[in-house]
Amino acid sequence: MLNKVRGIVLRRVPYGDSNLIITFLAEHGRKIAVMARNARKSKKFGSSLDLFYENLFIFSQFKGMGSLTSVDTLNSHYDLRTDIYKLTYAQYIAELIDRALEEDEENKQCYQLLKFGLDNMAADHQPAVIALMISLKVMPLYGYKPNFYMSEVDQSTDAQSFTAYSFKYNSVITTAQLESDPHAVRMSNRSLYLLNLLGELPLEQFSHISIQEATVKEMERLIFKLYDEFTGVYLKSRKILEQL
Repeated sequence: MLNKVRGIVLRRVPYGDSNLIITFLAEHGRKIAVMARNARKSKKFGSSLDLFYENLFIFSQFKGMGSLTSVDTLNSHYDLRTDIYKLTYAQYIAELIDRALEEDEENKQCYQLLKFGLDNMAADHQPAVIALMISLKVMPLYGYKPNFYMSEVDQSTDAQSFTAYSFKYNSVITTAQLESDPHAVRMSNRSLYLLNLLGELPLEQFSHISIQEATVKEMERLIFKLYDEFTGVYLKSRKILEQL
């Protein structure tokens, strides 16, 4: 049976002397693995099996893993490979989404998030800001959704009063409420506001946004702490990010 599926390359693993096992995230939200025979020695596939290429994959499959016949490249996301920051953040969101999605699970939102992230990073939006947005939207798939909208101490929604994030209450809190959780992570009010904005903003409503580097780093540190505390997921790409 011949299949034609649009997708984005997530992983490529050498198999034997000349083959590659390519795992791509299909547009319907399922990870598909195919064997690309002689891909390491032949020029048949060119560079289209590199990470983050968006392709139309044509493969035959009867039982087990499919065999790749041909690919038509739709978007190479070339600009990601010209900038170490873009490339590393692209690796981060790809790994984050890959780990969140079980092998037999189907979630179209994962494809939409990955495509959104790669497209916008390649289009010169701040890669760290795009990665923050993806991190916030993927986090519920790991079983936790942060609350940047309301203080769970008194149900206040006055965004201008929030100055910390409490792991105890799993929400933002005010300066006065720090007495009830002295271990809360103190944050600038602007960072907490922007985290709420990025987490709730629909992808189709996103346009250019510029955020100061210091604010981005403050937001990023909190997101990493939330992932450490509530998901336990370890990403190799995050370690590289923290060294940049």
